[in-house]
Amino acid sequence: MAAPTRVEISAPSQFPPELKDRAQNFHSALKKVQDILKPFLVSSLDDSTNELLPLDKARLDLTILYAMNSLFWMYLSTTGEDPKQHGVRRELERIKEYMVRARQIADKAKAPKLDQGAAQRFVRNSLWQPKDKEENGAESTPAPHKRPESLTRTPRGPPEKRKRR
Repeated sequence: MAAPTRVEISAPSQFPPELKDRAQNFHSALKKVQDILKPFLVSSLDDSTNELLPLDKARLDLTILYAMNSLFWMYLSTTGEDPKQHGVRRELERIKEYMVRARQIADKAKAPKLDQGAAQRFVRNSLWQPKDKEENGAESTPAPHKRPESLTRTPRGPPEKRKRR
């Protein structure tokens, strides 16, 4: 791999006019980034994030890390170095992985949860329960779609065989 060539420009008239607009846009974008990051640079990060939830604080930390590494990527590009061959690329990939993990944690918190009490009632009421053994010793077969005893109007069988609830 050949070393990048650096061009020295001594006078503004030597600056290519097609790059002048791009350089001005880049400079104004950097000014905007500086204005956005100014609140974080003036005070400590702990002061800015005291009232945030842990997940929100992690997201903010990851966003700041990604922004700083992206700025370093741009710096390497402007100095003529290939950022793809630099360690900053691996760092950006690592930060992206952690951003995916944070998103998965947030999605897991939003996922519907099982109402265990309702599930237990559903399973309990849908399972067949055998009746007491009949007089001849054989088990009775379940009656399909039988109403629960508590919903029937007249008691069935002798009082000593009725279930009490």
